[in-house]
This record gives sequence, structure tokens and C-alpha cells, in this order.
Amino acid sequence: MFTLAAALSLAAQAPVPGDAEDAAELEAIESCALPGEAPGARAKWAIIDARAMTSPADLAAALRAAPAGHRRIVRGGSFKGADMREPATLLANACLVSTDLDGTNWENTIVPGLRLVRVALTNAKATGARWSWGSMHGTNFAGTNFTGADLYGIRFVSAWQGADFGEVSFRAATLTDASFACGITVDEWCINATPDLTDANLTGADISALGLWDARMNLGVTLDNTTVSPRSLVNLGGARINGPLRLATYFTPTYPNGEYVPVTATISAEEARTIIDGTLAASAEVDRPSFDCAKAATPVETMICDEYEYVLRRYDLELAEVWRDLRAAGKGDLAAQRRWLKSRSACEDRACLSDLYEARLAVLRGQLGPGITLAPGQSVTYHGRLLPLPEAMRSGALYGRIVPVLIDASDQSVTLTGNPDGSIAATGSAIGGNAHMCDLGVEAARFDRATGWWSAVSAETGAKVPLFRIEGRRILFRYSGNLGGTPEEAGEFISCGARAGFADGLDLTPR
Repeated sequence: MFTLAAALSLAAQAPVPGDAEDAAELEAIESCALPGEAPGARAKWAIIDARAMTSPADLAAALRAAPAGHRRIVRGGSFKGADMREPATLLANACLVSTDLDGTNWENTIVPGLRLVRVALTNAKATGARWSWGSMHGTNFAGTNFTGADLYGIRFVSAWQGADFGEVSFRAATLTDASFACGITVDEWCINATPDLTDANLTGADISALGLWDARMNLGVTLDNTTVSPRSLVNLGGARINGPLRLATYFTPTYPNGEYVPVTATISAEEARTIIDGTLAASAEVDRPSFDCAKAATPVETMICDEYEYVLRRYDLELAEVWRDLRAAGKGDLAAQRRWLKSRSACEDRACLSDLYEARLAVLRGQLGPGITLAPGQSVTYHGRLLPLPEAMRSGALYGRIVPVLIDASDQSVTLTGNPDGSIAATGSAIGGNAHMCDLGVEAARFDRATGWWSAVSAETGAKVPLFRIEGRRILFRYSGNLGGTPEEAGEFISCGARAGFADGLDLTPR
């Protein structure tokens, strides 16, 4: 049974760790401090040692026994599957540290100012809860149901190995002025950062650190003076945009940083809808070959149109587009192209057809030419393609306003510079999960007409290594630099950590 002497200790000053309390635990308790709270305020903390507790009734008794006017700090406790609605009435402005609340029931509770630090609030029931102006630091929410909850002004901070939002429901919840702070290193990850925001109110909220990868999870969400990442716009087609949006990435930092100044751009609701419509049009997946599958007449065409042969369909469409560009440039041997088309009939499986297309694409790209010419000293820089847009939208005042945000949000940058001998120097970097990095360094790449790639010669083997090609505004890499798919000879020029890699890039310069 609950014993006051065992469960309740009062803090006359900042908490001092006991023999079994390590520095990390002390840090967690110190994290209960409110923003701007003076160190002297700890004299008004009532620290409840709940590490041996499993009963909500015992916790409620300890909370009632705390001195009036003292802020309650609950350390530890395992209340798995418990009904927490009784102690919840005593937790306003309290702080729970390292507490196990898996599967607990908080439905319709009213707990303003609640602070959770390193807490497992997983698979919990919190429908209709009213937890305004709370703050959650390093708390795991996986599987918790906040449907219809009032979470006005709440702050979610991913810290101490991140926070998991997998299968979290914020359906029809009020998240006005809420913020989600995440980062790219393990200790700051917002894991599975695609909570269900259907019909939620995000007026004034900062969701710029969330991926929002699934458009179905954002249907009916209300946005007004909301901060969003530009990479999320493509998945907000079903949102209600009632006011301006602020574009930024990681606008709210996970840890206080007075020197951090986020790059932002504010766009009107109408401008936001224009951009969203453009991203949807530009990112629509094209899963078709160059011909009508309904009229497939040969075994090869039938193979290409098979349900799962999307790679072959992409090759076929790409080859048709390259051939079209060749003909428009007055190039291309029509008789040779017809002979190649006839040769396809010899292929009886996917591997044969794939190899055939890759070889033909190399020939045609080589004929098409280098795709870029740079005068000595002239440079062009490519960034990540995080916001797909039609080419017609990459000009004008609106695009000019959002370009700085797109550059700031990009996870890679590659610069090509012309050399006096006509070759091209390439430098670049990219960042991936847990801040793993990539590096690109090429002193002199030359266009190889035999392969269609800009290539460099290995100093060790003398082999010609294909590296990149240019298609209009895009740069495409032959190898990502990641160890999993990059040959050893390419490592002289391009290399990455385990969680990083170069992807297709885009010249974002307004036209």
C-alpha cells in the first residue's frame, strides 16, 4: 500500500541525485523546468518518487499529499493499462518523468500544462482529452488515440532517442498553435512521422518537421497561418486552407538555439493552392509505356504491359522520349532504330529486355549530346527535388519568394563548374538519416558518347567511371555514393555514409 514517506519527497532546491540516480536521470528531472523558469523556482517543486508505484490510486494520494502551491514532479512509475482519470484531476501543470503509461486511459481528462519527459504514452486512450499548453519531451506516442482532443498550444519535442508517431490519431483534434520539433539525428527523430490528422485544426501550428507522407492522413485538415515544409505540400491536396501558410523546414528547433534563424516564406491561401495543384500535376506517377497496352500485339509488348513490369514500362517510355528529342534535334538513325525495335522480339524474359533497353538508351543519350556546356569558371548548382513543379511555374514572383526555402530545405547541393579544356569539375555534399554525409569531388569529368554519361578517369585503374548526366534542369547520378550500390572505382569520386546517398537534383534558379 502507498506510504507517504516512501513515495513523496519534497525539493527545497534543485533535485540532487542519490546513489542509484545517474546523470541522465537528473537531466530528465531538470527537464521538467518550464521555459524561462528561474533556478530558484525548484524550491517550489514537490518531487514524488513513484518508481515503485503501479496503482493510480496511490499516485493520486501522493499528489494530494504534496504541499499546496508546489509544482508536482512525478518520477517513474509503471501504470500499464491503468485508468488514469483519477490522478489526472491533480496533474495540472505537473511533470511526469520516465513513467510507463502504456495502454492507459485518459479519455475526456482535463490536464492543462501537463509536461511529459521520456514517458511511454503508447497505445493510450486520450479521446476528448483537454491538454492545452502541454509539452511532451522525448515521449513515445505510438498507437495512442487523441481523436477529438483539445491540444491547444501543445509542444511535441522529439528528444532522447526520438518520439514515435506511428498509428497516432489526431483525427478532429484541436492542435491550434501546437508545434512538432524534430531533427535528423537519432536523438531528435520523429519516428513514423505520419500521424492521422484527418479533420484536425492546425491553425497557427508548426508541422514543418513532420513528413506528412500520406495524403490520406491529411484529408480535411484545417490550415491557417500554419508552418509547413515545402516537401509536404504535395500531400495537402485535401486540406482546407483558410489562410496564409509559412513555408519552412524544422522551424521549431528541438533544443534551444538562440543563433538559429529559420529561412521562411509566407504565401497566401490562393498561392498555396496554386503550388499544391502544380505539385500534384507534376508528381503524378506515369506508369505506362510509349504505346497503348490495350493494343499490345507482340509477346514483348505483352511482357512490358504485365502488371508488375513497371521498370520495363519506364524504360520504354524513357527511350521514346529520348528518341523524340533526338529527332527534334535533327539526329538519330531511323533505320537503326527500326532494326533495334525488331531485335526486341528475340528477348523472352525481363532480364534480356532490361539489358537491351539500357544499352540502347546509352547509345541514344550519347548521340543526344552532353546536355550542358559551361564556359571556364561558369557554374550551375543543383539541389534536392523536394517540391515537384511544372516547368512553367519555375518563374515569376511567387517562385522567386519560395526558392530560398527550397534551397534551405534541400538535403543535397551539387555544383558543376566549367574548366578551360571543356571538361567539368563537380563538387557536392548530401546529408541523410542520423546526419550521415555524402561527398562528391571530380576535377575533370568529360562526356562519354559511348555511354551517355559524364565520366571521370580513375587515377588508380585508368578505368572510365560514369558519374552523372544532365537532362534540362536535372542532374541524374549513375551511382548514389551509398556503399550498397556504388562500385569501388566510383568511390574515388563519390562516397556516402550508410544512411545517405545522392539523388536526382534540380537547378532551382528562376527562369
